[in-house]
Amino acid sequence: MPSPMRGLYAITPDTDTSEILAAKLHIAFSAGVRLLQYRRKKLSAAEQLIEARHFCQLAHQFGAIFIVNDNLDLANAVGANGVHWGRDDTDIESLSESIVRAKSGRDDFIVGISCYNDFARAQAANSKHADYIAFGSIFASNTKPDADFANLDLIRNAKTSFSIPVVAIGGITRDNVNQVVEAGADAVAVITDLFSSPLDDIAARVALFQSHID
Repeated sequence: MPSPMRGLYAITPDTDTSEILAAKLHIAFSAGVRLLQYRRKKLSAAEQLIEARHFCQLAHQFGAIFIVNDNLDLANAVGANGVHWGRDDTDIESLSESIVRAKSGRDDFIVGISCYNDFARAQAANSKHADYIAFGSIFASNTKPDADFANLDLIRNAKTSFSIPVVAIGGITRDNVNQVVEAGADAVAVITDLFSSPLDDIAARVALFQSHID
């Protein structure tokens, strides 16, 4: 079965209220978004639980994959399809144990690993049976202005070295998404250039991204 980790990979911003973001997500899903990562660092744990459960239900209504950033307990609590971990969540030495724990009883549970600009971390994630790896920041990003830069050669090398999907993240916009797709990325993660737009422009932005990716 082909991996679901392909195409436009939307990530929730921290800039909207829950109500506004829910409205934007409904439009994005209606327009064809089928991958969403829940990442809301500014909310309390209780607020995240309420919001993530709502957004997960909304995603599943549209047949979309719902992945939670960093928090396996939250992912399990809301019935998410997977979790995405960075180096602060699991290091190379504990990757295998963490992935086995995440997938316990759920073979279809998706585990994604941020690899930044570290090819050795990507090799470890692949060997420990992660479901996808992510490189970034590919371009300058307002979400993580101090992030390490990952050049497009990392994506090219990963595509020739591994069989799991490769995700590009960081500063990806309508103007530069072609570069990432041409480098071989299976999915492109977008926050600001998708969700910074007003409600009546969300569908058009989704369509534009998808026209470059699909």
